[in-house]
Amino acid sequence: MRAVTFALVLVTALASFESTVVSTAMPTIIGELHGLSVYSWVFSAYLLAATVTMPVYGRLADLYGRRRVLLIAITLFVTGALTCAAAHSMTQLILARVLQGLGAGGLMPVALTVSGDLFSLRERARIQGLFSGVWGVASLAGPLIGATLTVTFGWRSIFSINVPLGILAFALVATQMIESHAMRADPVDVPGALLLTGGITALLLSVLQRTGGAGLPLAVRLSLIGGGLAALAFFGREQSRREHPLIPPGLFRHARTVAPYAAGALLGTTIFGVDTFVPLFVQGVRGGTAMAAGAVVTPVVFMWALSATAAARAIVRFGFRRTAQTGAVLILLGFSALIACALLHSPVGAITAACALIGSGLGPSSMSQVLAIQHAADERERGVATSLVPFFRAVGGALGVGALGGLLAAGLSRRLGPAAEAAGSLLVHGQGGPPVPASEIARLGTALEGALLPVFAVLLVLAAVNVAVASSFPRRAEGETSPETAPRVDAAAAS
Repeated sequence: MRAVTFALVLVTALASFESTVVSTAMPTIIGELHGLSVYSWVFSAYLLAATVTMPVYGRLADLYGRRRVLLIAITLFVTGALTCAAAHSMTQLILARVLQGLGAGGLMPVALTVSGDLFSLRERARIQGLFSGVWGVASLAGPLIGATLTVTFGWRSIFSINVPLGILAFALVATQMIESHAMRADPVDVPGALLLTGGITALLLSVLQRTGGAGLPLAVRLSLIGGGLAALAFFGREQSRREHPLIPPGLFRHARTVAPYAAGALLGTTIFGVDTFVPLFVQGVRGGTAMAAGAVVTPVVFMWALSATAAARAIVRFGFRRTAQTGAVLILLGFSALIACALLHSPVGAITAACALIGSGLGPSSMSQVLAIQHAADERERGVATSLVPFFRAVGGALGVGALGGLLAAGLSRRLGPAAEAAGSLLVHGQGGPPVPASEIARLGTALEGALLPVFAVLLVLAAVNVAVASSFPRRAEGETSPETAPRVDAAAAS
């Protein structure tokens, strides 16, 4: 049991670490491989591949077993990391990141599913609190470790460091985890998987794709959105007709499952929104440095990890609904404080405190979502049901921030006209042309502040909606099945 748990912790750390470690190495990578115009694809390709494969991994884990699918995910992830380390052009690096993302899409969903199989609710809450802590620490340490490795051993080391950790996780899963149930004969819904992948990819491309720092033409963007929505609508219709669907339609017929999924999408927008727009506000409006802009959101991850530990006990004692409501209210209070800080021109320290308050609500919210879904879903569908939690969180976050970014761009265009993009770059980076008078800098900062306030207001409204959604969570876990009576996976001591 301890060996399997340690393997799951390693898997969690790998997924979290890789999502943040690359950022600080990108200037060095661009200097050696060039390709500045496509560098954003190093991030986008990984995110796309990881996101669209999450439900597929969950379904495969239900059909063919957690152990086999987790081993495949780890193998793809490690192979992708090795290929990234060996890349000699930006194109090769992007393709390698796709391969790594294909593996990353199965790490967290299957790891969460295994914890749901192995442990009772009380133990599961504690273990997943540990996962949240590991995720937070790895996310915070990622940029620092990435910078240290890049300076000391070169940028290729930020990928190759995953290899020994991945091999260790693979060995533990391969030797210590034994499936207790036979594989099911249900066929894999390949057409459904292709439709879902195509639809989500089109929607994410509409908000993620960048070429040379500029967005896609409006006509292309609208075509991607329309095509993505059409593919998803057809996917939904076909799923209700199939005997063995990729995603069981029953997961969306009851509030006890729909509410956690909807809350996950809202939570994703919260996480991505704070990480994207608060540093922009601090640096562009308040004139802070890049370091100050990054430091102001650090408490979000720290408080998330800390509050998740407390949420583990709260769920067992008070149930899913009250814990989710507590987290949602804390997030709402945090955004209220953030807007107050913006309107009252409060110091950066007050903005940091508001971000910490938001982070303290993320732990109870995220924990209650996963555990409520695992309790409500049938054991035969636990893999795909669990995988949809991080899936909706990632998709909701990407689409939500894309829409908010459009709102910000529209606000800047109204205030500054064609000079909006150049003005934003000047405010954030403080360079890129001849000296600019202080009065002009102040005017640009005022315009950015006016454009960001509606963004914060929308985030506040979404936080209020999240409070209402949390009220539809199941109250308590009644009749929890112990791991001794119906486990899907057994931890076996080496013999």
